[in-house]
Amino acid sequence: MSRQHLDVDPSWAVGGKPHGGYLVRSAVEVALDAEHPHPMAVSAHYVSSPDAAPAEIDVERIRTGRRVATSRVSLSQGGVSRVEVLLSSGSWEADSTPYWSAPGGPPALPPVEDCPRVPSIGPTGRVVGYFDHVDTRLDPSSAQWAVGEPQGHAEVRGWMRRDDGRDADPLDLLVFCDALPPVTFDLGLMGWVPTLELTVLVRGLPAPGWLRVVQRARLLRDGWLDEECEVWDSADRLVAQARQLAGYRLEE
Repeated sequence: MSRQHLDVDPSWAVGGKPHGGYLVRSAVEVALDAEHPHPMAVSAHYVSSPDAAPAEIDVERIRTGRRVATSRVSLSQGGVSRVEVLLSSGSWEADSTPYWSAPGGPPALPPVEDCPRVPSIGPTGRVVGYFDHVDTRLDPSSAQWAVGEPQGHAEVRGWMRRDDGRDADPLDLLVFCDALPPVTFDLGLMGWVPTLELTVLVRGLPAPGWLRVVQRARLLRDGWLDEECEVWDSADRLVAQARQLAGYRLEE
């Protein structure tokens, strides 16, 4: 068991609470090693509401194999568990060719210059600080809720890259899979959507350039919804898949 300290960056906060993808990225990063440098499968449970305050990250290596290492990572604050992560890590090869890929390909998007950047102050006035770190350009046809005209499709699409201009790495994909606005906005539900569990499958090293991201839901029921996310790189390769269970609230 090893422990590292994390000063949670308040600039990643969503309405004062640290962004879930940022926390998972921070936790996973300390569990990687030279032989297993890339996340492959990540399952994160958000146990309690975090704060923009110091945190501890405990890493327990469960098994070290030739190709895959399995670790349990716990992020806590003041002795209270915030995020519990189970991680399988390994090594992805650059420019590998898929043996088989399902038809369909990446989402069709307008050119980047025709897609407005998402501001860090949302339509409800909530400060969404991670949009200062993640340059996100929404397809206008999936963002009509921003002008008061939700389309009812429960799908959001757009371009994404790091704000500092650096090309994305596999750890960034953990953030990008949780960085689009909630699909509930397209259903006219503009409230907070807290994540209960997030699973991310990293499928390869992303090629340089912009990433195309699409997120959709299949079912909203009893205050809970699923969100499915795909991330495609500039070479039209699927480099990350994610699914999460999150809460939503109807306006009373």
